Amino acid sequence: MRGPSSRSVLDLAWQYPVYTTPEAAPLADGRSMALAARRALTYEEAFAYIAGDDPRPLLVLRECAVCNGTDNALLSNGVDNEKTFLFSRWFHCVKLPIDVMDDDHPFRNLFPGGRSEHLFMATRDGAQRIPLEGERSRTELWSSMLEILAADYKSDPERAVKDAQKVLDRLDSIDMRIAGLQTRQDQLLETEGLRSSKLKKVRKKLAEARADRDELLAEVAEATAKLKLRRPAPEPVAEGTGQAG
Repeated sequence: MRGPSSRSVLDLAWQYPVYTTPEAAPLADGRSMALAARRALTYEEAFAYIAGDDPRPLLVLRECAVCNGTDNALLSNGVDNEKTFLFSRWFHCVKLPIDVMDDDHPFRNLFPGGRSEHLFMATRDGAQRIPLEGERSRTELWSSMLEILAADYKSDPERAVKDAQKVLDRLDSIDMRIAGLQTRQDQLLETEGLRSSKLKKVRKKLAEARADRDELLAEVAEATAKLKLRRPAPEPVAEGTGQAG
């Protein structure tokens, strides 16, 4: 099990896009504005809107009444999801609400042809799309993530994940060292008080260990930033597209 510093890195940075209906022209009396009725955007409009100006490929999770408020459609219960967390750092992760399947929801057409998968991944331009349901192995999930990442990134994401995991191993060692020094500090405070010469030495070592931890956290960020995109984000396809959240 990873230590607290490693766990702080292993998270999912979700965005929750909300489409803002454009305002129509002022009413005749000039006192208020009329709002256009809610409607489903085309697939291209919806995809461009949720992608916004983020150049990364998309990982999109559709919530339902059962999985609402969880990451169950992506993560596996009772197993190690570390690689999933690390691969996700190179995706633009988006969650869509329960009512996205309503006929008039702006993002309804992200699921064309009657499809309603809980999870899909796509390249930034939408040229490649891989739908995934909950019943699949971690190997299938990671293979799909790698396929999309390889299409949008120049370098090998598997190599970057291995590099990041090595840094996490070192972070765990530092966390154990910090925990031991904190325990020793508390013991000295209780038995010898603030004037203890031993306490000063322990506090110095603790400060050094925390500095080492911060350096390793920066290394994780560097390791997961190594991948270079093949192309920047395209220009907006239509006026008003963008990311809201």
